[in-house]
Amino acid sequence: MEFKQNYGVGNEVLEGDGFFISYNPNPGVGFSLFASDKGSDETALVKEDDPNNKYRILNGDYRKEYKKLVLCGFKACVDFYNKQCEKHGSTWSTNNHA
Repeated sequence: MEFKQNYGVGNEVLEGDGFFISYNPNPGVGFSLFASDKGSDETALVKEDDPNNKYRILNGDYRKEYKKLVLCGFKACVDFYNKQCEKHGSTWSTNNHA
C-alpha cells in the first residue's frame, strides 16, 4: 500500500478499510481553515462512516508509521494516534464548520 497524490488538493492519501490517512505537507495554503497548529505539515486519520466526519490530526509527517499500521485496521491507527498526545493538532470535524 502506498500514499497516492490527491491532485488538485495538494495532499496524499492512503486508503484503509473504511478509513483513510491524509498527509498534507502545506496545510493552510489556499484554505486557512486547515492551517496547521505548529505551522508544519500534518497527518490526519479519518473514518469514512464517522457521523461527525472527525479528523484526528497529528502535527508532522507520520506516513511511515501509518503505512505500517493501515493493514492492521482503524483501531490500530487510533491507538497509535492516541499515544502521540504531544503531537495532536486540532481535532477537526466537518459537522462543526458548516
